[in-house]
Amino acid sequence: MQLKDNESENNINVFDEYAIDYSFSYKESNIFSFILFIFSFVFFVGIFGFIWGFEHTWIIANKFIFNVYITIPVIIVGIFVHEFLHVIPLLLISKVEIKQLKAGINWYNFTPYIHCKHPVLLKEYRISTLTPALIMGIFPILISIAINNVYLLFFGLIFLVTSGSDIFSIWKTRKIKGSYFAADHHELAGCKIFENPFDE
Repeated sequence: MQLKDNESENNINVFDEYAIDYSFSYKESNIFSFILFIFSFVFFVGIFGFIWGFEHTWIIANKFIFNVYITIPVIIVGIFVHEFLHVIPLLLISKVEIKQLKAGINWYNFTPYIHCKHPVLLKEYRISTLTPALIMGIFPILISIAINNVYLLFFGLIFLVTSGSDIFSIWKTRKIKGSYFAADHHELAGCKIFENPFDE
């Protein structure tokens, strides 16, 4: 579904009546992210502590990880990297051009965003949506457990939780065929799904 750059976003709104709305409120997103935080913290820190020792984990975390002068700059930079990682699959897999992307700031929660101006295949949307959670969340956590690195453990936990909205979005669309089209919702978290007229 290739649309002209200056018409893409308007056309998405025009065809909203044909879309299936899979958006959700930021309150729902925050609740899901909190549950994700509790589960991932208990599960992964529990595994790490069992293997490498809880006292060792706590000493390093208390000295460095819980230091706001270290973690806050890392989180701020990481949020921008997170958005950049969404873009890479779109450029490589969906063949989206940079001019077809829209960047901005969500003033509701003071976070940057990068959206594609036109729908892409849902299977490609899923890859783009989950890329930051994997690269900045799951992979660092698994590596941290393998090599005994507390910094990577908490780095991964932080950015797994910041991907909560992305994970929740994919979960809500889990039963939709990957051959459908998806576009980020223009106001809320989540996306809009469009049936593929050529899908058999």
